[in-house]
Amino acid sequence: MTNHEKKREKKHVHIEDKNQLQEKYIELQILKQQVSSLIEQKHAIDERENELNVTLAALRKLDTVKKGDEMWSSIGSGAFVRSDIKDIEKVLVAIGAGLVVKESVPKSIEILELRLHEFSDINNEVVQQINTLVSRMSKLETELQKIAGKEE
Repeated sequence: MTNHEKKREKKHVHIEDKNQLQEKYIELQILKQQVSSLIEQKHAIDERENELNVTLAALRKLDTVKKGDEMWSSIGSGAFVRSDIKDIEKVLVAIGAGLVVKESVPKSIEILELRLHEFSDINNEVVQQINTLVSRMSKLETELQKIAGKEE
């Protein structure tokens, strides 16, 4: 092989390495965006789980409340009104699709515990997805370092 052929082959390998470097870098950036999005989803799920746990704790203590007791009731967005307890046997529970039903406290607890379990399952799936992506990112970073080392 002549010197000219060797130089041309080396230049061809260099261009391939540069293309690989760019492709892997772009893939790494995409993975970082996906991880960031999944982390945001996880935070939202965590908040929802915390909210459900607070609601479940309140429902479990409802039997210590007496009819006629006063309390502060949420009207949304962190605003509350003073109210009197009229009924501690039934509560309104959202069941999805904008539907709300009147249920007994034990049934309401059951519904919310099921929802909490569903959120926990989703949270676990999101964590697995994050771990998979982070593992792939780590491999990509190693590959990027190897390719960049060849170029020096």
